[in-house]
Amino acid sequence: MTGAGGHFISYSGADGADIALRLAEGLEGGTPPVRVWFDKFEKQRHRLRPGEFWPQQLTEGLRACEGLIFVVTPDSVGEGSNCLPELYRADSYRKPLIPVRADGGARVEVPLPLAGREQISFDRDFDAGLIRLREHILWLRTPEGTLRELQIALSAARRDLARADDENERRRTAEAIAVLETRIEKQRELVEDPARVAREADARIAAGVARERQPQPQRTAGRRARFPVVNRPPGEVPTWFQDRHDETALLVRHVEDPAIRLVTVVGRAGAGKTTFVCRLLAAMEQGQWADGAPAPGADGLVYLSAAGTRRISLPTLYGDLCKLLPEARAAELMAESAQLHRSTAEKMEALLGALPEGRVLVLLDNLEDLIEPVERKLHDPELGDALRAILEAPSHAVKVVITTRVAPRDVLKVNAGRQAILQLDGGLPSPFAENILRERDSDGKLRLKTAPDALLAEARERTQGYPRALEALFQILALNNRTSLREVLDDTAAILPEDVMDALVGEAFSRLDSAAQRAMQALAIYARPVAAEAVDALLRMPPAPVAEAASTVLDRLVGMQLVRKEARRYYLHRTDQAYALGRIPRETQIALLAEGAGFLRQARQDPSTWRSLDDIWAPLAEFDLRCAAGDYAEADAVLAEFDVLLAVWGHYTRSLELNRRLEGKLDDDWRPRMSNADSLSRLGRYREAIDAFDALLARVGDTGSIAEHMVLYRLGWCWAELGDTPRAMEYSQRALAIARARGDSVLEGDTLSLIGWYHGKLGATSQALADCEHAVELVRGGSTNSRGAALANVAGILLDAARWDDAIRVAGESLRVDPDTRNLRNWNGGFIARACLAKGDLAAARAAAEEARQYDEAENNAQVLALLGIICLRQGQRDAAADAFRTAIEKAEPLIRFSSNQGALDAKGIALAGAALCRDEASPPAADSHRAARACNLDAGVIRRVEWLYDAMGPADPRGLLAIARRWD
Repeated sequence: MTGAGGHFISYSGADGADIALRLAEGLEGGTPPVRVWFDKFEKQRHRLRPGEFWPQQLTEGLRACEGLIFVVTPDSVGEGSNCLPELYRADSYRKPLIPVRADGGARVEVPLPLAGREQISFDRDFDAGLIRLREHILWLRTPEGTLRELQIALSAARRDLARADDENERRRTAEAIAVLETRIEKQRELVEDPARVAREADARIAAGVARERQPQPQRTAGRRARFPVVNRPPGEVPTWFQDRHDETALLVRHVEDPAIRLVTVVGRAGAGKTTFVCRLLAAMEQGQWADGAPAPGADGLVYLSAAGTRRISLPTLYGDLCKLLPEARAAELMAESAQLHRSTAEKMEALLGALPEGRVLVLLDNLEDLIEPVERKLHDPELGDALRAILEAPSHAVKVVITTRVAPRDVLKVNAGRQAILQLDGGLPSPFAENILRERDSDGKLRLKTAPDALLAEARERTQGYPRALEALFQILALNNRTSLREVLDDTAAILPEDVMDALVGEAFSRLDSAAQRAMQALAIYARPVAAEAVDALLRMPPAPVAEAASTVLDRLVGMQLVRKEARRYYLHRTDQAYALGRIPRETQIALLAEGAGFLRQARQDPSTWRSLDDIWAPLAEFDLRCAAGDYAEADAVLAEFDVLLAVWGHYTRSLELNRRLEGKLDDDWRPRMSNADSLSRLGRYREAIDAFDALLARVGDTGSIAEHMVLYRLGWCWAELGDTPRAMEYSQRALAIARARGDSVLEGDTLSLIGWYHGKLGATSQALADCEHAVELVRGGSTNSRGAALANVAGILLDAARWDDAIRVAGESLRVDPDTRNLRNWNGGFIARACLAKGDLAAARAAAEEARQYDEAENNAQVLALLGIICLRQGQRDAAADAFRTAIEKAEPLIRFSSNQGALDAKGIALAGAALCRDEASPPAADSHRAARACNLDAGVIRRVEWLYDAMGPADPRGLLAIARRWD
């Protein structure tokens, strides 16, 4: 994975240019080709352009290279040579060093880093030397070559130990020697018995896969707190945390202000946003700050992070807040959420109302991952709705703190008086930035504790005081006991201030050993917290397997604070992740992404246990990796395995987002486009759905295929919901002709049942009943969903025929045939409620309507809730009726907003009239809503159904107030 830039050729232009050019041409042009970093080639490849900063490009070349070929000539090793800094920097980056002699037999003395290394001579026979050089480079990529480089590093470290002039340097060098000895032992095992090492790696990976297949355990804070804490914090608060006193005081003020419900902490990468907020939340957990001063109080805390194991989404936010409630009440709310009987706003309001009084803090960390970079708005509408609900709901306990590089503009516009923005504009001032470096050097090994104030002040200026840049600076020094702070500052002196963080992160990464670099790159490939075994799966790939277990390497990196660990999962800071990924050539990235996706496929839970988004974390992650690799066909296959579940669980928006990533990326993107069109329809966005279905119909043509039938069928439904029943009938008749031509009786029955429903809307009840009953016979051999849907349509038409008992019986049979499909439970429950209301059995009607509302169907929710309101009103329960009517209006509004939905307009009209009646008032706006509905639809059967509902509400209207609402013609 490392060494993306090939072998760097360091030479003197005075006496080594010709030999260097021949080396470069020979290595890249030979068999097998060996890529090199050669300045003249880099210019030809347009990676070095006029006006670019040359020293910075050289540094990048040295960081990215696989090794350094040092052309030994009198000038390259002479005093003041420009080659020597390149040599020493490559040595500090732990790169393999290859001395090649081209000094004409002068036998000049080589610099210390090359002492003891075998040299390849090009003085007499260039071709023989080139063959030997190529063979050596290829050998370095083998386990034997890695072992030899480790042994050379150990020898150098032992020399350093012998020359160490103080106790701190001796301790640091002794620790480095111990690590090298362990690594050499493991590498020798790989060289001597590679099969055994491979078996051990396979066993670790298999054990890791088995663990991942198990249901994920409950995540808790893992430490004692004075109140319930859900999940682990995304960042631990170091003991050396410095300053931010003014910002902390302001954050505390916002947290304690009952008028503020959302605080957005904005700052650039590395500004310390996460640590800054986690410091306050940790103090709240313990009830006091580190100095013993009292901290603000709280009654609950939830940690969520876009970069952590518990990602930010509506389901995780809702589910984790439920964990703060008693189990029984939490179970009720979770069931309510799973059944999606209300809008996001309603669900959140119910949850917020259930939480006890007090203060519950929710941290949404790294929210920038969920924000569109151009429009700067959340690309998760459900999460946006949840945050709006928190801002707009009646008084409640929840307060949200967001950390982000980019503020979400759409959220900031909502109820601005209940929000606060806290900008972490700059780094830490003096003396706090300097104190971080002193505190990090707790044992004084790096000589930072006793460093001159002026030197540390220069370090603050170079890093701009940003905590992440200061950490990177410390890591550079900790990784190489030969490097001083003065040298690092000199190396970065020419780097622009805005680039210094990336430069220091890159410098720290480049000084790691190859195993550590590859482990970090593996984490960057997954781009999410993963178990060590997931990294093991990538470390066994070419160029050679890593001898050590991934957990050993990763824990070493955790100790250096280059990797973060949460429970058993490891991940990177966003800045480190971007740098590590950028060091991997694209072709290697693709191979690693495929291998990582393969691990995730193995790590899936049994599909029969998939009940929520948490259960499909592995296929969701696999989908992301397949897309990142550009393997959209495989990504489509992965998504197809759970896309239907997203629809069943009501995650239509999530399905849209995932499928849209595939549009235009497949040879045949029919499935994702069809899924998106269907999701738009389910969301009530009928005009968008019609456009999508029309495009699909144009693609499939007049072929008589199943695909054409599917599109025609769904187009008919969309037009029917918009009120154009004749057009819906036209599309459905075309679909019916295809089904009959194919001799598919089940397909024919599905379509005929829908046609029967349209006849019912038109008022042709007898024809409707005949079609629907015939459809039931045709689908006898079909799926439970086909049979259940056909029976449900019969039940609905029986209501038009006033056959109440038959309607109840057939709707019940539909539920017994297909008890799992949510939309059928919603529709059938409504049918049973209407029939019971007609019979005067208000208790049974109420029970059926309450049951129906538990199963969300966006296309029918408003009607069910309006019916429930009528039933409650007839029972004399005006508060319950008013609540149902209000909810019906809220459910109808999105359908009306996206398209003039006739059913939603009529449901809104009835709900407006009913809500006004609860207040003993008339509702002229109700008539306006019905007029809008009639502008869309004048079907006789539809009008009769609306009039029937008003008649059913009549007994609760002794003053005749409903008459005004009924004046729509």
